[in-house]
Amino acid sequence: MKNLIIGILFISTSVFGQEFNFDIHNTSLSEYLKMEESLGSEKIPTTSNHVSFGGNAQPIKYLRKEKVIPELTAFYFFKKADSTMSYVLYEWDVSNFEKRENNQKSEKFQNALIAKYKGLKKEISNEFGKPKVKSNYSNLAQYDLKDFFEEKSTWNPNDSTEVELYSIASNHYEKKGAMTINPTHRIRLYIRNQSKEKEKKIPKLDEKKLAELERIKSDFFTALKARDLPKSKEFLSDLILEKVTDEQINMLIDNINFNKQTELIYSGVQMGFNGSMFTLLQYKYSDDNSSPPNEMIKLIFDDKDKVVGIQPIKMQSKTTN
Repeated sequence: MKNLIIGILFISTSVFGQEFNFDIHNTSLSEYLKMEESLGSEKIPTTSNHVSFGGNAQPIKYLRKEKVIPELTAFYFFKKADSTMSYVLYEWDVSNFEKRENNQKSEKFQNALIAKYKGLKKEISNEFGKPKVKSNYSNLAQYDLKDFFEEKSTWNPNDSTEVELYSIASNHYEKKGAMTINPTHRIRLYIRNQSKEKEKKIPKLDEKKLAELERIKSDFFTALKARDLPKSKEFLSDLILEKVTDEQINMLIDNINFNKQTELIYSGVQMGFNGSMFTLLQYKYSDDNSSPPNEMIKLIFDDKDKVVGIQPIKMQSKTTN
């Protein structure tokens, strides 16, 4: 995985409407919730109590519509103290919506569920490489079922992030005395923050530092607006300069409206994949009164106050056929 989001953020524009966000260290709870809003998801109540021994609050839940397979339930778990993300669970599970015994599903349904799992596996592998895979390992595997699929894939993009994808599709039904084995059709996708809080404490962003970064941002935008590429590059970190092209900078300029005033809506210090600290500033246009804003600009600085990421974001509602 690339360090932080270098080479990903320095592009012309991005649609804030992707279905998943695996960068749990650098995505705030509010950003995850805005992503759900942009997708047209329905916020749903948390009806059961989730016990936590790690300081987690009760999760925030959303429901997304699906075709053929079960609706997607998204769970966002975060720390009570500071809303730091603990983990995200995306779950497609028949039992969340249909509570009945011997709930067998058609071959079409099973194939669609398995295809969804395999599609997710391919997409995540394209990002993080080949996963560790474990197949048919539960007690159900002993029955040698023809209509049975079970697999778990795990990725570790770094030493503090784990992505786990699991699926089971089984029509097996059996009742022996007090024991009942019901058909199970489920996909679970976990994104876990496994960083150890004691290893590195994330510092607070003080007013003096924020004012300095605001000044740098203003000077940087002035250079961009003038299409002064040599001057603009002076604000970039060495890691960015190794990758960025003049064409990319010009595309970036075309996707920022420099004639409009911007307003800071979020600031904070976050930890990168390699343990480095980065400062994130997020802006909206001052005349944009929508919630969430229709357009935002995300700016990321390294510990030397150089730009390592800049991303114009345009909100896009999820369309349904």
